[in-house]
Amino acid sequence: MNFIETESKLFFHTYKRLPLEVERGEGCFIYTTDGKKYLDMFSGLAVNALGYAHPAVVKAIESQARKYTHLSNFFIQEPQLQLAERLLRHSKFDKIFFTNSGTEAIEGSIKLIRKWGKANNKKTIFGMSNGFSGRTMGALSLMDKQKYRDGYEPFLPHFGSIEFNNVDDLNKKINSDTAALFLEFIQGEGGIVGVSPQFVDRLQSLREQYGFLIVADEIQSGIGRTGKLFGYQHFTIEPDIVTIAKPIGGGLPLGAILGSKKVSDVWSYGVHGTTFGGNPVACAAGIATIDIVINDEFLRNVIETSRYAAAKLFEMQSKHAIIKEIRVFGYMIGIELTIESGPIVEEILSRGVLVNSTANTVIRILPPLIAGRAEFDQLFGILDDVLASMK
Repeated sequence: MNFIETESKLFFHTYKRLPLEVERGEGCFIYTTDGKKYLDMFSGLAVNALGYAHPAVVKAIESQARKYTHLSNFFIQEPQLQLAERLLRHSKFDKIFFTNSGTEAIEGSIKLIRKWGKANNKKTIFGMSNGFSGRTMGALSLMDKQKYRDGYEPFLPHFGSIEFNNVDDLNKKINSDTAALFLEFIQGEGGIVGVSPQFVDRLQSLREQYGFLIVADEIQSGIGRTGKLFGYQHFTIEPDIVTIAKPIGGGLPLGAILGSKKVSDVWSYGVHGTTFGGNPVACAAGIATIDIVINDEFLRNVIETSRYAAAKLFEMQSKHAIIKEIRVFGYMIGIELTIESGPIVEEILSRGVLVNSTANTVIRILPPLIAGRAEFDQLFGILDDVLASMK
């Protein structure tokens, strides 16, 4: 029995796995057991910010594992303190809570909002159309995609969805009962689509009028991926809560909720918790990652290389009518096509490069932040050939 058959026999059929048996990863590349080398321009769904087996991350993991791999959160743990201090110092937020994942950060934020809303006589929580918050019941309650919601009804009460970038819908639904609004300032699963300045401006004025909370979902767009610490920093607004995950554990499971002073005193001892959130090995890996990524020179390189990539893509668009739109936010890149993107992604994989299909017609590129011009050139050379073959 081969490994694909074994997986099908053992697991619930929730993942459509790639037909690759990975032996190891190094830098921007993975190597399979059959001796092939693949350029990974998807980086584990935006997790591997420093690629594979980065020496600083490996050293941090090994060092912490020799001390202890787990203590309950009854103990103060130095790796947690050090990572928390860095994240709060760089972000200017007031308090932090560590989770195991992004969806747990979303769930914890919902609880934080409910507690705050109870004291402020506000109940309704809104998500955005075409957004993605996770797979748990609270996360699904924020979303409108039937692909993820079908069969899981009923969802949590007092939840709703606002059409992304639709100011009229925002005006119609926000009122004095609104407790919070969750917003991916750059929608990842939705096709790498940014929020409009008009939507942000109106959201800001409505918050001033009604006093609700804004939650920035930075799980995919945070920690340097757009050339800034957070994606929302490309816009003129400050959220009250930020959810982060993916790269902050250096490839290990870790997420967090960042809260402003407005919510810093909402929770008290015992009202929320986690067994594994803030795992010391994950936090040690996160410290190593943050210390490299949140650096002016490193982030400047992300921005400059992304501009190079954007210029190459716009040149390609002029050659291929199949490219409908190019959207680039640092190392979050969406190539919207006039046809389904899945078959093209599969063909690119067959030629040794990993990218992703999302929103049906979008090629999503989420490279490791260490990827340079050579890696982009390799991808774009293959993409150019594949698109030419589609004529």
